[in-house]
Amino acid sequence: MANLKGKTILIGKEPGQGRLYVAVCGKVAALGAPGSVPASVSRCIPQQNVAHAQIEVDHQGNMTITNLKPANVTYVDGIEVMSKRITPSSQVFLGRDRYNLDLNTLLATAEKIVAVAEPASAKEFNISHLRQVWDDFHQKTIERQKHQQKLGLISSAGMLFTVGGGALMALGGKMGLDGFMQDLMPYLTAMGGIVFILSFVLRSKDKSIENTEKATEEFQDHYVCPNPDCNKFLGNLSYKLMKKQYGMQCPFCKCKFIEK
Repeated sequence: MANLKGKTILIGKEPGQGRLYVAVCGKVAALGAPGSVPASVSRCIPQQNVAHAQIEVDHQGNMTITNLKPANVTYVDGIEVMSKRITPSSQVFLGRDRYNLDLNTLLATAEKIVAVAEPASAKEFNISHLRQVWDDFHQKTIERQKHQQKLGLISSAGMLFTVGGGALMALGGKMGLDGFMQDLMPYLTAMGGIVFILSFVLRSKDKSIENTEKATEEFQDHYVCPNPDCNKFLGNLSYKLMKKQYGMQCPFCKCKFIEK
């Protein structure tokens, strides 16, 4: 059941012939004899995402069956449910007429469909290089943040000289140091002015915005699914979190991620 992980299986009645329809990865297969599925089971039309129910298989292999319409009826182990976790040994019935759904046959059929729709040789892609892509982008982001922090500190230093000089004048008056503070004040004011000018010059030459845009574009161009038929951006998730979030599978083309 490994190749069903991350897949959604649609199940319902085949339009016209009345057999059981199983659909996964855009492909379908019919089970049983014509007319074997009762009218109480809703039709399955994969192109319209219409079915009686669906079975979702998560990346750990856990299965959950869910009704796709409130009017549909599904029983699991004798209890009517709207959504419930199931196992291959669960007894599942569809519709008021309790059509017996053979899960083992259904899953085996779904696996065959996936094997045809996604050949093993075409669905495994190495993603090890994406670690370096993320690390480079992350490092550049930290460097820009530190640069902005330094510019902020320089700007604050200019204000500190100016405001601090006034505060020292007031404190000197109370301590009888008016003459000394008056001599010191021009130097503090001059230092404040120099630092303000330095801060202005540095900010006028700052290319952080342009560099951020360039780094982001490069990141979005390279942090993509390695499947050449997909090549979609994998989002602003760290390499470690991306692997965990997507379960080593592309969220778009569903190819398998491997590390070499």
